[in-house]
Amino acid sequence: MIQAKMRLTLLLSVSIVLGTAGLSAAAPFGLQLMRPDSLVGWDHGTPPPAPGDWTIADGRLSGTQRSTPLLSGWTFGDFELRFRWSVADEGALKLSLPEVPAGKGLELMLREGENCGRLTDGDKQLAPGGEAKPLKGKMHTTVLRRAGGKLSFTVDGRWLYEIDLPTGRRFGLGFSVAEGSGSLADIRVQEPAGEPMFNGKDLSGWWTKGDITKWRARKGRVELTQRAGDYLRAEKEYANFTWSFEIRMQQRANSGVSVRTPRDGWPTSDGMELQLLDRPYDAKVTDEPYLAIYGHVPPLGRADKSEQWNRVVVKADGWMISAWVNGELVQQVNTFFHPELKHRPLKGWIGFQDHGSWIHVRNVKILEAPEGLGLAAWCRPRPPQDPRAGAPAAVVDRLLNPERLSLADGIRSGVAHKVISGQEKGEHVLAELTGPGAIVGIARTATERGSGGEGRLAFYFDGQSEPRIDCTPGELARTIPRLGNDSNPLLTCLTYQRSLKVVLREAAAAEYRLDYVTLPQNLAVESLTDPEQVFPRGWLSTAKTHLRWIGSGKFHEYDPLPRVSAERQTVEPGQTLKLVQVDGAGIVKTLKLLADKRVLENNDLWLEVTVDGESGPALAAPARYVFPALTSNYDNYVLADQGGPTCFLAMPFGNGITVAVSNRGGRPIPGVGLSLSVEKADQQSQADVAGRMRLRGVFQTAQNASDELINQRGSGRWVGLVYQPPEGDPTPLATMLVDGRPVEGWSAASLDAFLGLSGEFRRQLSGRQGALCWRYLLLAPVDFQKSLVLKHAGNQVGERLALFYMSRD
Repeated sequence: MIQAKMRLTLLLSVSIVLGTAGLSAAAPFGLQLMRPDSLVGWDHGTPPPAPGDWTIADGRLSGTQRSTPLLSGWTFGDFELRFRWSVADEGALKLSLPEVPAGKGLELMLREGENCGRLTDGDKQLAPGGEAKPLKGKMHTTVLRRAGGKLSFTVDGRWLYEIDLPTGRRFGLGFSVAEGSGSLADIRVQEPAGEPMFNGKDLSGWWTKGDITKWRARKGRVELTQRAGDYLRAEKEYANFTWSFEIRMQQRANSGVSVRTPRDGWPTSDGMELQLLDRPYDAKVTDEPYLAIYGHVPPLGRADKSEQWNRVVVKADGWMISAWVNGELVQQVNTFFHPELKHRPLKGWIGFQDHGSWIHVRNVKILEAPEGLGLAAWCRPRPPQDPRAGAPAAVVDRLLNPERLSLADGIRSGVAHKVISGQEKGEHVLAELTGPGAIVGIARTATERGSGGEGRLAFYFDGQSEPRIDCTPGELARTIPRLGNDSNPLLTCLTYQRSLKVVLREAAAAEYRLDYVTLPQNLAVESLTDPEQVFPRGWLSTAKTHLRWIGSGKFHEYDPLPRVSAERQTVEPGQTLKLVQVDGAGIVKTLKLLADKRVLENNDLWLEVTVDGESGPALAAPARYVFPALTSNYDNYVLADQGGPTCFLAMPFGNGITVAVSNRGGRPIPGVGLSLSVEKADQQSQADVAGRMRLRGVFQTAQNASDELINQRGSGRWVGLVYQPPEGDPTPLATMLVDGRPVEGWSAASLDAFLGLSGEFRRQLSGRQGALCWRYLLLAPVDFQKSLVLKHAGNQVGERLALFYMSRD
């Protein structure tokens, strides 16, 4: 008995170290691991992956044997876990501590009566547990503590056991209902605070690209006194960690913290910034809220206090990013499934932002964890029927990750086209579509404002008698989800489950083109109601942020992918130089031309891309057709000028890829080089790459006798066209034939409907500038099994580059 008391005293001492180091005495214990209103952070378990059959009410999580197992988004070394629980119907809860990265790990049973806390490691029993007396409607209180190579279990204040547990093992955390029914509440954890990041005297170990003299260490704090012009950055780079600090900011200040940013990169474009914003609760937040992952993932809620010290904890654990304010979970996201953040490095510098306002930080500590990706379960592919991998995610991912277009995904496109003369009265049905599907593009061209004005658009979902959306065309961009900044042509993802009817009323003369996709039956589709609920959290803002960084010419320059580059050389007339060769299998994510942009003014410099050892190039075209009208950066999804014209159309290869340049002009072309970012395939991904379609570009010269703009044989997917219309010829479109059958919606008096606007413009997926016009069909590519023919009704056809993803058969 004396030995047991001594043990308990020791454990209480460890609890003090774990629970209060670096925090004020008034701070509540640990960090909440569950939101009061959702299971965010616990949806990472085995299929079905989306948690089901759990209810949350009054802060209590309740389930039965039908409830899916819950797996958290965190792993731990030493920790103290506290929570309350109850069971009914002779029930039992199971607390799981799965091994990192994979393995069953430890399991602990929670039940009333004997053997409460029974602990097993695989098939081996480590502790039999003890008695938990029924509490007649009240909840039991449990503490599970791991420290100093020991694991102990306490229930209702009674210490039941302590076992030896090797310090090298790391665990995740999960819960499930093993028998009957049960409830959980107030799940909290505390890790050791870790090591101080400031020595209390100066800024040793920290640097900035700005003026470091504007930062100072004083009285246990680090203070920003004047504008320093940059982040205060830690010299050391960190991968997995728990970073804690207390921060107080100037009233209405704007700041942030960087997570895993490359040394020369910028957090919002190359790493991650978690926003810090001082705003009262009754003030309108016009910027990103507190602890948003800036531009990408909004927070789950707010727990910050304006003009006061706030305790912030940021945990980076493999692909998981989590954050707490004053003990409350306000951010948690699995970046493995995020369309943009999955490209960010898993190691980099961390630091505090100077955004022009003073900030004070104290008790800055970091607990490093072993490098790695966390639990393997976090990275299991989500099946199409999972709402988190449903239609909006599949469609939007085509924009942000064009390599998705090289996969046969069962998504098929169509076009609804209507010309309104302005003389007809009443309603005009622009489209009657059968689901499941989504409208992904709306273009309105050749308009005339008459007595009827622009009219009103009404959208009837799933056979409803009243429209769910009713607005003028000019209001449409403010009414439905917009994948970018353009209001016309408008890129969207307007999902419908069974049907969608689009009606135009009281309109003047106009021409409408609606691009839509029909979705496979196994893909989760929900008719649009609230965009924030239909789309994965933050994906709409991610699309706009993605565009902003491409438009600035600063995009993915510091991602973790290796670069394969060739030094600049002079290409003589008639000469072909093989500049880059990559062996094996993989996907080229970006192709960058290192040359004076004046080479894009004519057809002298050609690019030739050969894949898989084929006898001829998969793409051979003048460079100006590969990078059309890239005179400066602008918001789009395909092209950027960042140290050289860059194309983001992915190029899969299974047995090597070679990129060459040739000079088909009469003068030497100096200073020509290339740089490719390449995702090499490993053993697990080789089969995936082998099954992908290959990017192919077919360049054709101007012809007078042909009525065909495109004629492609084989099985594939048309994804783009860059075209030089003959002078004075609008190139009216006659018909589209897919596998020999006419396709509705493609006949048009000019290319304006296809491009989305008339005159000169540059938009997210289309444009017309100088001699060239272009459109990329990333949202609605055209699939074909045998052939694709696009016929025109003009007098002649100009030079063009048609881009396809083609099957290897």
